[in-house]
Amino acid sequence: MQPMLRHALSGLFVASLVATLVVVIGPGTAASHHDVSMVAALSVLLAATYAVGFVGPAWPAGSRRRKRPAESFDTTEGNPGRALRWLGALTAVWACLMAISAGFGWLGFPLFALYVLLLPLRLAIAAVALGTVIVVAAKGAEAGVVEIPQVAGPLLGTLVSTLPLLGYQSLHRESQARQALIHELVVTRDALAQSQREAGRLAERQRLAREIHDTVAQGLSSVIMLLRATDAALPPDTPVARERTAAATEVATVNLAECRRFLHELSPPPLVETPLPEALRRLVDRSADDGLGTAFHLHGEPYPLGAERDVALLRLTQEALTNVRGHAHAETCVVSLCYLDDRVTLDVFDDGKGFDPELPLQDSSGGFGLHGMRQRMEELGGVLTVESTIGEGTAVAACLPIPHGGTS
Repeated sequence: MQPMLRHALSGLFVASLVATLVVVIGPGTAASHHDVSMVAALSVLLAATYAVGFVGPAWPAGSRRRKRPAESFDTTEGNPGRALRWLGALTAVWACLMAISAGFGWLGFPLFALYVLLLPLRLAIAAVALGTVIVVAAKGAEAGVVEIPQVAGPLLGTLVSTLPLLGYQSLHRESQARQALIHELVVTRDALAQSQREAGRLAERQRLAREIHDTVAQGLSSVIMLLRATDAALPPDTPVARERTAAATEVATVNLAECRRFLHELSPPPLVETPLPEALRRLVDRSADDGLGTAFHLHGEPYPLGAERDVALLRLTQEALTNVRGHAHAETCVVSLCYLDDRVTLDVFDDGKGFDPELPLQDSSGGFGLHGMRQRMEELGGVLTVESTIGEGTAVAACLPIPHGGTS
């Protein structure tokens, strides 16, 4: 409940209680000493009961355990039992006061408002009806007869005090629903914009890869072919020219290899139509050769990681399997992908000859190998660990955290 409305109702309750006490037991009234004592005691109890609910958890805004900044006025989204018990205690004390004097019927206005604002609609209607019956019965008992004035007055007061609040509550709920819809639209818009940025980034990577392949890579290949043709055409008695031609060929070959590695990094894997687990499974199946048994295990329920994380995990698996086939002399290699709530892990284990993890890790072509994969994992906020013992195999483990609110 909004603080302004909450304090306004509390002020109305206190003002109604004070005004009624002045009318019922104030100076010039014919109340007996016994009635004054009873009314005073019950009034103090009523005020104390109200104060307990005001500072305690019966009000929606008074609860510190709310998870959303905008709560509805009723407690159906929280715990209506607390408000129901509090209002039940208030109603019981108020009914005792009504049994002494019908003048306490003025307290029905703030009580009925609390019924409407703090209880589910059906309970609120029942509580308001019960309160109206209490007022009618008290006025009828005081007058000695129940006639139209004793019924029409409380009924009209009930309608005047509750119908505007019902309309206000309905408008507030519609406003909350509209705010929730706006928030959902904003989140969806941001997700769509992120998806479009990711698609644009991948498209630019593909374009750049094609341009490099069609220009630099092809040019280096042509240079190597021309150098080899030149070397074959040189006379036998030109050692200096042959040496320089061989050096140029070696430089061009190395640069072509680096260019192809760069193209390999730029070109996204075939993950557009194939989920990551299935792509890894196919990669593991294709990696099996003579003497090497492979297996792929999936744990947890797969969920989208984002293209960048998918690419990183697939590249890591490719690199690890390349090293296993080229260096490990293993009989078995197992790849495990595990989806957890806040992270995803990838493990590649082989039972090969192992190596010293302190030595630099390079792939068979002299590239960055697992060292490059470690850098890529760190850029994504993840960790790559390599554990190996000579003669006991190697385990490569990657862990990527998944940011809350979606992947990038």
